[in-house]
Amino acid sequence: MHESVSSVPLSTFKIHISGQVQGVGFRPFVYQLANLLKLTGWVNNSLDGIHIEVSGNEEVISNFYQHLIQHPPSLARITHHHFEKVKAKSFEVFSIRESNETGVANLLLSPDFALCESCKNELFDPNNRRFGYSFITCTLCGPRYSVIQKLPYDRPNTSMHSFEMCPECQSEYNTPTDKRYFAQTISCDNCSITMQLFSPKTQFSSQLNDNHWIIDRVVRAWQRGEIVAIKGVGGYLLTCDATQSEVIKTLRQRKCRPSKPFALMYPDAEVLSQDVYLTDSILNQLNSPESPIVLADVKEKLASGLAKDEIAPHLPQLGVMLPYTPLYALLLSKFGKPVVATSGNVSHSPIIFSDEKALNELGTIADWIVTNNREIVVPQDDSVVTFSKNRSIILRRSRGIAPTFTHPSLDIPQDSVLAMGADMKSTFTLTHQKNLYVSQYLGDLESYDTQESYRQTLNRFLSLFEVKPTQIVTDSHPQYFSTQLGKDLTARWNVPVLAIQHHQAHFGAVLAENNLIHSSEPILGVIWDGTGLGTDGNIWGGEFFVYQNYKFSRESHFDYFPFILGDKMPRQPRISALAACATIIEAEAILAKKFSPTEWKLYRKMITESLGNTSSLQTSSVGRLFDAVASLLGLADQISYEGEAAIRLESSAKHYVKYHGSIFQTSYLGHRSWENEIPTQTLMKEIVMDILAQKSVEYIAAKFHYSLAIYIKNIAKKLNIKRIGFSGGVFQNTLLVDLIDLHASAEFELYFHRQLSPNDENSSFGQWACWKINTFSRNINR
Repeated sequence: MHESVSSVPLSTFKIHISGQVQGVGFRPFVYQLANLLKLTGWVNNSLDGIHIEVSGNEEVISNFYQHLIQHPPSLARITHHHFEKVKAKSFEVFSIRESNETGVANLLLSPDFALCESCKNELFDPNNRRFGYSFITCTLCGPRYSVIQKLPYDRPNTSMHSFEMCPECQSEYNTPTDKRYFAQTISCDNCSITMQLFSPKTQFSSQLNDNHWIIDRVVRAWQRGEIVAIKGVGGYLLTCDATQSEVIKTLRQRKCRPSKPFALMYPDAEVLSQDVYLTDSILNQLNSPESPIVLADVKEKLASGLAKDEIAPHLPQLGVMLPYTPLYALLLSKFGKPVVATSGNVSHSPIIFSDEKALNELGTIADWIVTNNREIVVPQDDSVVTFSKNRSIILRRSRGIAPTFTHPSLDIPQDSVLAMGADMKSTFTLTHQKNLYVSQYLGDLESYDTQESYRQTLNRFLSLFEVKPTQIVTDSHPQYFSTQLGKDLTARWNVPVLAIQHHQAHFGAVLAENNLIHSSEPILGVIWDGTGLGTDGNIWGGEFFVYQNYKFSRESHFDYFPFILGDKMPRQPRISALAACATIIEAEAILAKKFSPTEWKLYRKMITESLGNTSSLQTSSVGRLFDAVASLLGLADQISYEGEAAIRLESSAKHYVKYHGSIFQTSYLGHRSWENEIPTQTLMKEIVMDILAQKSVEYIAAKFHYSLAIYIKNIAKKLNIKRIGFSGGVFQNTLLVDLIDLHASAEFELYFHRQLSPNDENSSFGQWACWKINTFSRNINR
């Protein structure tokens, strides 16, 4: 870069930058760079991003602009930028101007950022004035999305508006060289966010400003084997000592969560490394600004004394995270051991985030409740990430990640489109002013509380951007809450609605995320999940689509088998096993003992009637096939959380692959591809015969995974297609993804999700993508 020279004529330029540019230290960054280059002018926040007007040497300004775009602050995500020469103006200095709150909102919302290393060092430095302060933040860390009340992102527009800065904080906020220059969530012990400790049983409540005393009391409560609910960034977490079996059993009982694994928070990576295997990928993710829960393989010996069997029954992995807030860092540092850190709610309900509700509802679970007086505006669960050998897989996209979605190659039209998503693992997607937002995970829309949480989060988005969508997109299932709400909004706003088949939405999501919407080459879509209403009225979930030139076709699927007993079937894998083995006489010896005589007679009659009746509900679901195989192998006949049977099956298969490798001489589906449907009965009979031949559970589980991977390869060969996209909850299975990579990556181009989860969280984005595809298709056919 060059410094300006006084003899060169003065030039003035306007710069507009949009995207994730607020709450990431962009204005201080611009200010410091402009002063370094001796440029004058100003920068401010507005409803559509960052605006800059700058005067000086034209070449220097050009370099200034290029540096802003090519090397922005680390947390920024630029989606659009504009550089325009205007009439020359003279400014005395370069300044940060007051934000402009007029105009149309057009920017991305910054997610919440984990405690940065610099603030962490200050937190534990006795010589720093914020030593031990539970709410330390700077321009690079702290709450953003969870505290914003309106745009643009400035302190008066957040839940920090009621906290008046002390003189020292105000000085830091106004000092260009300070790391807290224009840091909107700045505070310290002198202008403190305050905590309060409550005991629901004894009605005890601590005094305000007892932050350090409260930390001591929480640690002592953990040591005594008590449960503590703590208000975090996106809601309350329920915590307890992860080395004490009895308190974990108590937590399970009170939370009505019999076997679903609990997440753990460790003091630091060193303590964590004693219990799990840490790869570079896992470490990088744990220490990232997103700081999600990450699944890691458990070591044979647990140095911490972890009560593993109570935390993650029957599973070889733990969901672990590091302290992502200063309060958690202080607590875990003082405790020195891992704690259970699970969402503060009763199972199947959304995370609790209001203090009033926490005091009213968590008192039946927690022995102590820690609140603070900084309001949470937007609730969020912790994000969850896992890794295959070559890929990261998002299992839950929430705190630290949502609602940011940036994709430079994705052409987003001006239209304001609202896609409502599915009912399981619900999200919504909104496009506005050429920006795209995918909400955080909002839960399963089967309860009133979750439905209200979905509705409130959606209303907040629409209010923030002051937008009324011109198009609604829903799932084609008419009974979904999200579909019904979409239709209500359609009627209220008098806008069109488009219904998209569930699995087509999944395929649309992986196409759009991988920039394949405009492909003239055929792409095979392998879309496998648990449940989705098909266009023929049956329950799909084992689908092979082909996409080309804006058109979808369903080329093949797993052969239908009876879908009986409604919601009971996904919760009882033994029913899936009975239905999938409907015509296999040899399976009776394995299955009969799983049912009472009355159940056996009744269920078999239902299945027999279904087989002879084309109007009976059928399914092609690979999710239900995973359940069926798990039940046949004695791994799970009834489950207490979604995916439990499939997770146990994957764990057994991984155990075999670990010691014996992942190549088999034969596949359960043979080494050819069938002309039409994939023969479910053939697959299941081969598995039954291996069980009767007393092959090991781990062997059969691994061969089942191998067979699925090989079949994908064979059908792609049959169709002569070189590109394959994968979506659906089944592809959360890291072993299956590894096997597909191993056996197909040399011959095919493989496309998986990267920023989105393969499960139903991506449905809303996929619905939007299918709307866009339909738009292109209509334009071509005009």
